Amino acid sequence: MKGQFRVINSQQSLDAAIQELREKWHQNKWLMMQTTTEKQRSQLQNNALHVWLTQVSHALNDKGMDVRQVLQLSKRQEIPWTMEAVKQHLWKPVQEAYMGEKSTTRASSTDYPAIYDILNKTLVEKLGIFVPWPCKENMGIKQ
Repeated sequence: MKGQFRVINSQQSLDAAIQELREKWHQNKWLMMQTTTEKQRSQLQNNALHVWLTQVSHALNDKGMDVRQVLQLSKRQEIPWTMEAVKQHLWKPVQEAYMGEKSTTRASSTDYPAIYDILNKTLVEKLGIFVPWPCKENMGIKQ
């Protein structure tokens, strides 16, 4: 499906979108559109996700729980956790089950906290690991 993604966040961008819709309607006499009012996750949330994934990988490695143990794989060699491994093997499966989407870029601003809560509960209950979600105070971000 061909189309265009557009963010409308001002009167000017709304007016331009309406004008473009009118023009396309007059040209084709047919349109399909999809709208949403959910905001995509912010860059700060994306940064926090990667900090958290890295912290989880360190916590798992520090506890001696490598990838094969946590995922119950039959590999003989140890496989240490990395940020990307936590993202692929822990975060994304929960995200896909929760919102039906594999890509972390398609999450809304309300999805990350919900996915974190689900995954954090599992990490605490099953593995005894708690890593708080990063905030401005513990990410070194000045307000």
